[in-house]
Amino acid sequence: MGYQDRGYYQSDQDLDLRPGWNQQSAVAQLIILNVIVFVVNLLFGNPSLTNQGSVNEALALGSDTLWKPWLWFKTITYAFAHSSSNIGHIFFNMLSLYFMGRSVESRYGRAEFLKIYLLAALFCGVGSMIFRGLGSDAATVLGASGAVLCISMLFVYNYPNATVYFIVFPMPAWVLGVIFVLTNFFSSSGPGIAYDVHLLGILFATLYFFLGWSFTKLQDPRQGIESIQRWWKRRKFKLHPLDDASLSDQELESKEADRILEKIHASGKDSLTGREKKFLEKYSQSVRNKKRLDS
Repeated sequence: MGYQDRGYYQSDQDLDLRPGWNQQSAVAQLIILNVIVFVVNLLFGNPSLTNQGSVNEALALGSDTLWKPWLWFKTITYAFAHSSSNIGHIFFNMLSLYFMGRSVESRYGRAEFLKIYLLAALFCGVGSMIFRGLGSDAATVLGASGAVLCISMLFVYNYPNATVYFIVFPMPAWVLGVIFVLTNFFSSSGPGIAYDVHLLGILFATLYFFLGWSFTKLQDPRQGIESIQRWWKRRKFKLHPLDDASLSDQELESKEADRILEKIHASGKDSLTGREKKFLEKYSQSVRNKKRLDS
């Protein structure tokens, strides 16, 4: 089996990087949300040369956020605020999200893409909060760079041979990925740039891709509650041992059959063990034989 046949290799031939806009896509909605926050901060946040504006201040991660648990929500909101004094901050983040994010969303699906993006932002936010809370860096952290770099690296991993442009220079996507890693790794400190957040975004993408993560199981909370309830019901069936001396053999078999049927109803036939499948087949045959004798 060649590397083209492996699950982690994706063909670049059908990749379409031409401009397009689908308002229902996760990429489009994330871009719109980021732009709205940016504009609202400019119009109503009263930014100046000495502050980022009240909207950004309410969303951004501060150096003391670690010690204020009531502000931990900022480990995700910071990713939707961008510098009010540097329009390039939001422009290049959204540009990268637009051109690379669409292919990644197409690859993983809208729901999974959103989970990847938001969990990457959270991962970067928590890491940054801990790093600055325990260190001496007093900088405020804001921007989608960590999450966007995660998406960009997933593009690189899925489509390593796709032709992309770095400024105006065409190159394979894997070369751009190397540039991402090296420039952020060897620029671990610098004015106004949180390189640690960038590296955390790259790390999250690497873990997700090479460890084969999937967040499809992160469903509606109600589904999680229902899953726990089903597990509890199955557990209660196991509270009655099959060797209960007060029950006859026929009653024990009937009770075990009820338990297995409940398991099928809750989790499907594929959840049965080999022993349970054999027992159910044997029990079904005995019931059919009994019916024939009774008739």
